[in-house]
Amino acid sequence: MKSTLKVAAVCLTSTSDKDRNIKTALDYVRTAAQAGADWVQLPEMLAFHGPYDKIYDMAELEGGPLFATMAAAALEHKVVLIAGTVGERPDRDKLPESTLRSAKGHRKVFNTSYVFGRDGALLAKYRKTHLFNLTDPVAGALYNESEGYLSGDKAVTCDIDGWKVGLSICYDLRFPRFYDMLEAQGAPDIILVPSAFTKGTGIAHWELLLRARAVERQAYVYAANQTGQHSPGKESYGHSVVVDPWGKVLADTGDQPGIAYATISREALAEARGKLPALGNRRPELYGR
Repeated sequence: MKSTLKVAAVCLTSTSDKDRNIKTALDYVRTAAQAGADWVQLPEMLAFHGPYDKIYDMAELEGGPLFATMAAAALEHKVVLIAGTVGERPDRDKLPESTLRSAKGHRKVFNTSYVFGRDGALLAKYRKTHLFNLTDPVAGALYNESEGYLSGDKAVTCDIDGWKVGLSICYDLRFPRFYDMLEAQGAPDIILVPSAFTKGTGIAHWELLLRARAVERQAYVYAANQTGQHSPGKESYGHSVVVDPWGKVLADTGDQPGIAYATISREALAEARGKLPALGNRRPELYGR
């Protein structure tokens, strides 16, 4: 069990250039490891942030080349690597063809977060549950993730270095009941949130939601976000951050690519929970978990 961890939250500007994106991400993993990070988190859509009709071609099956590359990076640098999210091709034998294709005929994939241990082994896997579909009354659909992605249907927690960890992705932040599902598996000490949170909504809500989840769950919230323009009309807010259980932002990359470092500790976690025993004061018999 590690009583303290140095964590690194990476901020990227991924585009439709998969090879470039992966190289940049791996460079940041190396830099963070050399700076002494125990854990490194990459953002959502780290390998490809581009048109929905190209998502399937850029995606891979679990265990494919990108999966192996990220596992090897965790092993090489001896870090716990939260490999953002990547497109995961579904098992076509397990889902009907009508589900696998969008209304425009595009083949869909899961938006999947893999977490690798220092030995390169897969520690956890979570498929994004909530898909971001945003329509402007004038411009029409701005973001329509359900055009390119399938929804996951399971909440996932795991234990890493003696810490209880809850997995979530970007838009999940807006749904507190989702975090109730995580908590039903044991109150998380750390909540992961790899994201590509948009600039327009991020200005208003990104930090607010991260701090709210930290305060209500009395947990560290550890979030790596995309930044900048990915393609015309697609721009992310940046600000990869680490928030402590009292709601304080410990580190922030700002709106530029880079790395935010923070040290998290069991002592600070216990202190926050001791000052305000909200987890023990809940009334689950009234409203469920």
